[in-house]
Amino acid sequence: IIGALFAFINILSFGITEYFLKIFRVIAKSPADSFALKLSQIPANNIYVISFLCIIGFIISLFIMGYLYNVIKFSIESKTDFPEFDDILNLLINGAKYFVVSFAYNIIPTILFVVGLSYVQFYNSDYIISILTVLLYIICNFLLIMALSNMIDSNKFSKAFDLKEITSKIANLGWIKYIGIIIFTFIIYAIIMAAFGIVLMFITMFIALAINKAMIILAIISIIQGLFISSYISIFFARVYGSVYREAIK
Repeated sequence: IIGALFAFINILSFGITEYFLKIFRVIAKSPADSFALKLSQIPANNIYVISFLCIIGFIISLFIMGYLYNVIKFSIESKTDFPEFDDILNLLINGAKYFVVSFAYNIIPTILFVVGLSYVQFYNSDYIISILTVLLYIICNFLLIMALSNMIDSNKFSKAFDLKEITSKIANLGWIKYIGIIIFTFIIYAIIMAAFGIVLMFITMFIALAINKAMIILAIISIIQGLFISSYISIFFARVYGSVYREAIK
């Protein structure tokens, strides 16, 4: 089910991109002088379709995040099976909490990056801001892993932002061990994605020989990627998150 949802999101993204390209073509071909007049010539139906597709994609993403929420919970509880995809309302609620926490931890470096660029006054200092932003993104996402698990284990939304408790649990596991596990996990992820990338390249070549249409090929690859790559990788990471947290609270 999760694989099908990922595949559906990939197709939606494909459709959204196609409509955005149509909008860019309209803007590029418009003879109007001002950008406002160019925008006014965009067909309203295109805006409505893009908005509808984005809303549907967001709702599906909440279902996926809600399921990953439950996977982390099962991993913390040392359950080897996978949660059922049954309580739709609960999945949506948990998915919303997962999304808000992830968004909150990533919005801070984003705001700092935007504000920093707005006040750049020194030559080449934008590179410094970019480097600092990347470092802040890394730090926030390292904390996010434990923050999500802390919220899920306690079933309290506020626990995702209890930095004192989060950092104490990381310290209990050991900062070096914690960072090492995460880095090792991402190395494994990179290897897996490289292998899948090679496989997808050959699949694309075979499909291209049979079907000489780029749009159809991209759609097929998007479905394959959603069904067999994104879904398994996401569940893999969710189980790692829960396992790391379980080790930290021993």
